[in-house]
Amino acid sequence: KQHPAVDVRDGTKPPPQIQVHALDTPGVEDTKGEDDEHIQNIIDAVINLGSLSALVMVTKCGCPITPAWKEQILRYWRQFPMMQAQWIFVHTAADPYAKNNPQRRKTSSFEAACANRVEVVTEAMQDLSKDKSFTAAHVFVECDVEDEEVLEAVLAKKQNNFFALIANFVAVRIDSLPFQKGPRLLEIDAGLLASLEAIIQASTETLVEVKSSLGRLLELKNKHAAETEHNRQKLLAVEMELRQIDHDGEVQNVQYFDETWGLFSYPKADIRLTSRHVIYTISVIDTTGYDNQYLQVESETATPMDEGTQLIEMTLVTPHLFTSMSGKVVVASKSRDVYAERVHILKDQHRELAHTLEEELAAQKLEEDLLGIRQEEEQHTICRHKIAGAMRDFIKAPWTCETYRAMRPFYDEAKASQGEYCSATSLRKFQRAWLENVPEGRDLAEQSVDVI
Repeated sequence: KQHPAVDVRDGTKPPPQIQVHALDTPGVEDTKGEDDEHIQNIIDAVINLGSLSALVMVTKCGCPITPAWKEQILRYWRQFPMMQAQWIFVHTAADPYAKNNPQRRKTSSFEAACANRVEVVTEAMQDLSKDKSFTAAHVFVECDVEDEEVLEAVLAKKQNNFFALIANFVAVRIDSLPFQKGPRLLEIDAGLLASLEAIIQASTETLVEVKSSLGRLLELKNKHAAETEHNRQKLLAVEMELRQIDHDGEVQNVQYFDETWGLFSYPKADIRLTSRHVIYTISVIDTTGYDNQYLQVESETATPMDEGTQLIEMTLVTPHLFTSMSGKVVVASKSRDVYAERVHILKDQHRELAHTLEEELAAQKLEEDLLGIRQEEEQHTICRHKIAGAMRDFIKAPWTCETYRAMRPFYDEAKASQGEYCSATSLRKFQRAWLENVPEGRDLAEQSVDVI
């Protein structure tokens, strides 16, 4: 079977006119408790840039992979799901000469230390991302060169590798991003939600006491609301998954290679990759940083697999004396082709869920019309129940930066109080901020009652 031609291109340098815009962000787990403000500013800056090509995580060699480190990485992982295939880890203080660790010269090597660090970080990323196939590019740098020509050359090479990697990523257009709440905000939300759930439950019980038939109707309404919310979340999840896979973007399998030259042999690399679909493209990208292009494909075969994919085996060689080789091989297929069966299933699910949701919303509208409460106490209780439910749904719903910006004064005060005021006071202040600053709250302002 005929296979695509291998695209061997020089990936060592960006085009002459390329510009790299670097957005230097603070780490999360900020000691001043300003993580959420940092995330808000980062989102604003990213949307202002309009696109991203890579996420670069700078970490010091030897820095332990602690739960706090994983929590920081996980927040960026969740905040930028569209960038999960375009991460670069830059490891500082690489110490190629083992100046700070003379024992390493006796028991190991710089290359082994780098490989071990890559393995540790990759295992941590696979664990926190739940993606056992996760891989990323790694660049090791040592800035303390002390006018040593060899170390300066190594640093220059690594810098070239770094910018070549970025230049060869495809920029991802970003027009909007959700705001991911941090642990402190989620802690405040948990207290608010507990109070609101208690209020919703108490108001339901009060209405049961006032009129048992009305109480039964409200219980049914709450049940249907929960079912509707469940189906809405399922529908949103289906739509989200469809957006992630039903497109012509690439799904890649990548293998990196890095071979040094020998005194009596050219550097070679054996590549073994499996395509994600029978239709695919292959790219071999050279990131050595040399002025000339020496990398060649010596041999390449494609073997059909039982599941309809292809096993690609290649041998790469740099037939030039005293010349190292490094780069990556990318086997890419369109996401829509790779997940064709899943896309078909999801579209069927979407139609069924949309129809079910439409029927449930119609049924809820009918139940709302049947309430017909005239007594003042019943009206007050219903309004209280409705406002509490709307506030609960608002807290649970995804937020934009604009939403957080509108509610930030409340959260700043709540974080500063260190729990000095009670949950009732907190809930009243939250309701006031919600009614004054958020469109959903302003729409209910005329019929609003204190939920406490």
